[in-house]
Amino acid sequence: MTVDYSSFAKASTLIHLFQGIALIGLGAAEAYALDNPGRKAPLFSALLLAACGAAGVVAVLALPGGWSLEQLGVALNLRRGFYLFIAFSCLFCAAGLSRVTQTAIGRDGGGWRNLFLLLLAAAGALYFLLAWRVNVEVRREVLVLHSAMGVTLLLAVAAKAAHIITGRRRLHIAWAVLLLVTGLQLATYREKREAFEIRLITMQAGPQNGLPPAKAIDATTADKERPRR
Repeated sequence: MTVDYSSFAKASTLIHLFQGIALIGLGAAEAYALDNPGRKAPLFSALLLAACGAAGVVAVLALPGGWSLEQLGVALNLRRGFYLFIAFSCLFCAAGLSRVTQTAIGRDGGGWRNLFLLLLAAAGALYFLLAWRVNVEVRREVLVLHSAMGVTLLLAVAAKAAHIITGRRRLHIAWAVLLLVTGLQLATYREKREAFEIRLITMQAGPQNGLPPAKAIDATTADKERPRR
């Protein structure tokens, strides 16, 4: 069974795009809801969030997995870091469904809203771990970019939490803007092929420290030349 290592980078780029679309939709809905209260915009953004999360799982199955669960298992064993992408997809999907439930029962607050924010915060924290799942050649760049994504998403959740406590309009605006910023970062991200390619290490045997190899000694000759007592 052959696994195309370039498919990992393609799947990563696609999943980042899905997450970006989800957060852009959520940020736009929150901005719209400032002066247009109602259920339609929050419900649409929640469904989009859940759908984009589910699409992330499909992307992993379609590209590294080749639409085969057996091949997907082989691919995930080769690149265990891709379990993080599945975790991301589950968090986005669960956050969307939590928001759908909150909107359906017509509550502005309560446990479903808190769960929704908690799941978004967990997704924000996961971005800091992605850099340690790629090859070392691109790790620094990946760390910088994903740290920015994680920080802005966590700041968005913090702004929303502060808005819940204080009710200030500016904090609601900050929540919407930070969601849009995070979404744009994700939507424009392009994974480098080197991030998940197989790494080959070539080792060459030779003399150490520039010294010539030791001369082989024939055991029979050495025994003949040994002085007798």
